[in-house]
Amino acid sequence: METIIIYITPGFTALAFAAVGIPFMRSFANRFGLVDKPNHRKLHHTPIPLVGGISVFMTIALVLALCGVSLQGAAENVSVLLAAVVMLVAGAWDDKSGIRPIYRLLIQAACAYIVASAGIRIESLYGILGIGEIPVTMQYVITVVVITGVVNAYNLMDGIDGLLGSLVLITAAVLAAIAWYLHATEVMLLMFAVAGAVTGFLRHNFSGTGSKVFMGDAGALSLGFILVVSAIRLLNLAEGQAIAVQTKTMLLISSVFFVPVLDSLRVYIARLMRGTSPFKADKTHLHHLFLSFGFSHKIVSVILAMAIILIVLVVEALANTMAPAWVILTGVTLFSVLPGTWHAVQLLNARMEQSPRTTVDSPRQERVASVY
Repeated sequence: METIIIYITPGFTALAFAAVGIPFMRSFANRFGLVDKPNHRKLHHTPIPLVGGISVFMTIALVLALCGVSLQGAAENVSVLLAAVVMLVAGAWDDKSGIRPIYRLLIQAACAYIVASAGIRIESLYGILGIGEIPVTMQYVITVVVITGVVNAYNLMDGIDGLLGSLVLITAAVLAAIAWYLHATEVMLLMFAVAGAVTGFLRHNFSGTGSKVFMGDAGALSLGFILVVSAIRLLNLAEGQAIAVQTKTMLLISSVFFVPVLDSLRVYIARLMRGTSPFKADKTHLHHLFLSFGFSHKIVSVILAMAIILIVLVVEALANTMAPAWVILTGVTLFSVLPGTWHAVQLLNARMEQSPRTTVDSPRQERVASVY
């Protein structure tokens, strides 16, 4: 019991710090130009402070320091901290002045390379398509692509109130459970701190205009980076376990990223097919599609959060009975139901609007007509 209390202490501490610290940070938003101003693509109508992510990051760092989580060992920890700070600063810069997408991508790739060079790499495909351990060069390439892709995916999901925070909270909870099983104490404490800080943020993200804050690119980039790097560390820590444990760890970790990553791929491909830049912002993400049904921000966030939980539970249930490729295919199929539902409704509405309206005479009308 005492051990459990020790492990969850960072979470409750981070929750308290974030709940108190975010209102304090709001006062600095206008001074430093960290506000999200409304435009034709935005869903809000008044400037909103973009300090949620900075507050969450500072809370996590403070809580881990207070809980005695050290940088012992390792180049791994120092590299992750350095790269995460770079992501935070780059995101804050983007929030304030804007960064061209290609430069943002290069910064993300550089940060991914830093942690890959420190030994945090995807070293195997765990039997997918019959492929196990991969060459070191490919480890670097795949790691950089995966980290960059996931970070961008989380950034793109930050489009409505509560969505990114909910995704981060669920991801941190799943990774904390995996870390507990693998006895990865540092990762578990980090995930509890992330979950607690984000929970404190959500209270302000869902609140009224007077106290609302957004995560901002600073939060989306840094938190997405922390989560995906922690996930890769768990994959590395699972290497000493039985093959079945390694495979299940990979599948569970993959499943929690399915919705943001697959939605981003879907949007990128659709933009390319339309002949536009994959980085050109639009309103075709899942959350935009569900908003078009008339759902509120909170309901859409709950729908997508529940979809992630469902996919994780299905993958967990199938991981021991099906080949990895089939489990992943099942997860992808479940995800496809989300945009598929929207497209089906749109198609049905279009057909109903295009169908000719016909008037059927009633028997009484026919009798009256025959008399005359």
